Amino acid sequence: MAEQLDYGKPGTAGQTFGALALVGVLLSYVFATLDLAPQIAKTAQSFIEPTAPLGAVLGWRLIAAGFGLAAVVSMFRVGPGTMEVLMHEKRELALLHPVGFEKFVTFSSWTLLSNILYFVSSSVAAGLHLSGREVPSWLEVTQVCMFVVACGSAFLTATIVRHVILPKLFESNRDTAFIFLYHEQMMHNLAALFLAIEVVIVAPKLHPQLALFCIGMGLVYVCFAYLFAYKGGGFYVYSFIDPRLKYAPFTMMGLAVAIAVFFTGVHLASLIVVANIWAGALVLALWVSLIVQFRPPERQTQASS
Repeated sequence: MAEQLDYGKPGTAGQTFGALALVGVLLSYVFATLDLAPQIAKTAQSFIEPTAPLGAVLGWRLIAAGFGLAAVVSMFRVGPGTMEVLMHEKRELALLHPVGFEKFVTFSSWTLLSNILYFVSSSVAAGLHLSGREVPSWLEVTQVCMFVVACGSAFLTATIVRHVILPKLFESNRDTAFIFLYHEQMMHNLAALFLAIEVVIVAPKLHPQLALFCIGMGLVYVCFAYLFAYKGGGFYVYSFIDPRLKYAPFTMMGLAVAIAVFFTGVHLASLIVVANIWAGALVLALWVSLIVQFRPPERQTQASS
């Protein structure tokens, strides 16, 4: 498989880092010039004024946060994981078995963490509102940012796992049990499902400009992945993220944009929920059903003659 990697010229990595810096500067400029405070405040207000009773929504959020935290505990207790990674120096694929914090280098684990941070922060905000106390502005920003990032990354992760990673894994004749462990299910399936339920019962007032947070999250993850490969673990969790690959600058930017695109899809679904909750619930149910997979396909057995 290593020979399939199309590496560019020696300066390709520099081009990738330059593109990363350029996008970061442009994003910082956009954040500085756009006044996102009103949109953030309006979205945060909709989180504590949901369609369903706030007490019931708070209970749901605590349950969702509990599922996420249990997945983190599971990641530490289940033992070594399984990762097919690209070694930075050798430029070869290798099968590693990370333990503990080493498991949190994947994009899926960041999806899980953003999901937990949203449900925890929104639970605290709901609790403060129910007790008659004011929700601090920093908490409003936190929950809105985490909701946007969690939606974009969760729906993107579920889609890639269902339609790209799992088909390749099933064809490789490798043991697939590890990909259906509880914490994997939480990262790849339940995160998107829980957020879809949240959209239906809350009907949040979202704004397309908030997708900028998704682009920022993508850039932060890519920077982390590069630092980890060069100065940390010495490998890339995903082979396509190697900055030395021929089309790495475009791949890097594509990842950030993809998170924003999937958030935009959730935003459009939320507009349907606001207009008609049943139609919106149906759209989200259909979408989620197309991107989650909780078990491997049944193996076809050849009938005896």
